[in-house]
Amino acid sequence: MSGAGAGGADRALVSALAAIAQDARVSQAQEAVREASAQLRWHEALRRRWREARAEAVIRGAIASGAIEGALVSASALREHVVAGRLERPLSGDPSLDAVAGIWRAGVRLTGFMPDLRGQARPAEPSPRSLLAGLHRDLAGPLAASGAIGLDEVAVPRTALPPGGGGIGGGTEGAKGGDGVAGARSSGGTVGSVALGAVPREGGPGTAPRGRALAERLDALLAIIAAPGVPALVRAAVVHGEMITARPFTAANAALGRLLVRHLIARDGLEPTGVAVPDAYARRAPGAYSDAAAAYARGDAEGVIAWTIWQAEAILVGITQGVELCRAIQAGRAE
Repeated sequence: MSGAGAGGADRALVSALAAIAQDARVSQAQEAVREASAQLRWHEALRRRWREARAEAVIRGAIASGAIEGALVSASALREHVVAGRLERPLSGDPSLDAVAGIWRAGVRLTGFMPDLRGQARPAEPSPRSLLAGLHRDLAGPLAASGAIGLDEVAVPRTALPPGGGGIGGGTEGAKGGDGVAGARSSGGTVGSVALGAVPREGGPGTAPRGRALAERLDALLAIIAAPGVPALVRAAVVHGEMITARPFTAANAALGRLLVRHLIARDGLEPTGVAVPDAYARRAPGAYSDAAAAYARGDAEGVIAWTIWQAEAILVGITQGVELCRAIQAGRAE
């Protein structure tokens, strides 16, 4: 696509997302999130112990997200492994711990991109391509190490970007590349064992796109992450929704989508502390998560609005969890 064409497409995308944000229900939901977020931002525990709070939020988020995927690990067990430094290798002998550890590593990666709550330090943010590649490598690494997926499926999308472009990371070295995302060419080849248009290994709402349709959805996803001027709640909701419906990777799409929510709401200032645990809601009410995702997968405006409102509810629950986390830190205990 030419520069002018790409710019026009991006503007159309931003306009479409802005229209969702202008719905009265969505606007009200975003305002509720902002009000709750402001209360969390000025919690006394975050004056001096915000780093500790963020670290605990990563642990709790990993526990909740892992449970959604069926990997049950206690928070105390994960804390013990973190403190002991036993999570450096992708395999521990416990598949559930390995899955949760992968989510934890991805959460730690995201925390490194968050600005300080005290002071002006703001780390450089990776490109959307590098962001997705790095997070997927954290999540899918244990799966590949155990043989559940191929090594060449790590950080590699199910299909290619248009001819002349690589995968998400723009590289050609598969799972080992720096931003390493290689993709099959749209002419019909393969990358390792990943066939062009490979179907996802995990389920999800609706039928996952393949071929050109998937490439276009992936382009749009990357554009949404980067586009300026997109309302924060709608951006987070749509990125999450695209990950679970388009399923650009063969595995770990839903977990990656939930991680992106945490990253985007912190980056965009909707929940800047990085202490909220929005995964807690999907764990607590999996049926509501599934129903909202199915509504999004319909592809109509009402479905997207319903999903966005669900996402706001999840963030609100996550903020409540963040407040509880802060109280626990003040009391000198982890729950």
